[in-house]
Amino acid sequence: MSWSKTSIIVTTSNPKYPKGKLTKTYNNIVENPTEEQIKLFTQGLLMLSDGDTLFRTELVKHDTELAK
Repeated sequence: MSWSKTSIIVTTSNPKYPKGKLTKTYNNIVENPTEEQIKLFTQGLLMLSDGDTLFRTELVKHDTELAK
């Protein structure tokens, strides 16, 4: 199998959102992001938000396997 892409799913909470949470997926992240990179990324999102707080972060690696 070979790496295809990496996604990060970020869930933030804010009373303004329906049910209090908003989940967004960001694609085309580097293959193996470090904890520090993920932390800086989410901090940037929170700084640009309107009072959101971080609820959860999920990293998803997409691999491709060619059929023989």
